[in-house]
Amino acid sequence: MRLIFIILFSISLVYGQSDKNLTVGYGDRYDSLPKINFKTAAAENYEKAFSANTVVDIRPAVEKKNFVIPIGKGKLKFKKYDSSAGQGDGFQGWEYNGYFPQLKMHILVSHSVAESLGFSDLVLLDSIEGSQHRIASVGDGAVEIPIPSPDARFLAYYYNEVYAPNSCFIGILDVRKGTPFRIRLSENSSFQTENWAVENIRWIDQNTIIVKAYTLKKVDNERSKQFTYYTAELNNKINIK
Repeated sequence: MRLIFIILFSISLVYGQSDKNLTVGYGDRYDSLPKINFKTAAAENYEKAFSANTVVDIRPAVEKKNFVIPIGKGKLKFKKYDSSAGQGDGFQGWEYNGYFPQLKMHILVSHSVAESLGFSDLVLLDSIEGSQHRIASVGDGAVEIPIPSPDARFLAYYYNEVYAPNSCFIGILDVRKGTPFRIRLSENSSFQTENWAVENIRWIDQNTIIVKAYTLKKVDNERSKQFTYYTAELNNKINIK
């Protein structure tokens, strides 16, 4: 099923009019890399951690059924996401979710339908050269918006399993200058568990993350979140692919 979505995503790139594309975050790449080693942490460490909102809310111009994003040598048009029923299988459009000023990248989500099931993926669009950097998801939906480290050398992101409560995947990407891309993302390390899900991730410093995790438990016939905190120092070695 995920293969069908990859084909649909390739079609969506045509709608996005970009000829430079890169996908990161595949499981087989993470399998050969270090795992994130979490240790329990105190809630006050999370409250003190770096939590500035690095996403700028920009409203792109709209032309008919497209929104328009300027890039270094012109502009790109993206079909606006249409969630109305009865459209059938195929590419549904793009959703705009903000801008990373540190990376000079726009945050987009592509939406498609295959065999009546919805799929989406998060894509970072380089505002200078127009390249599209897709972050692969372990599920049908897009990963959450990545959280850059204070020096923007890493991106931390996560995905909470929809059909398996208290389960999640966390990925760390290296951010570096590269060729043929102005910025090249590559897998650094990962973590997966069936014991808790992620509420949020913050940075303690340039190399250390802290996760606010939760488990859903039934209390008085209602589900409530029970929070715990975990911290980990990242792998500083750049993994060149």
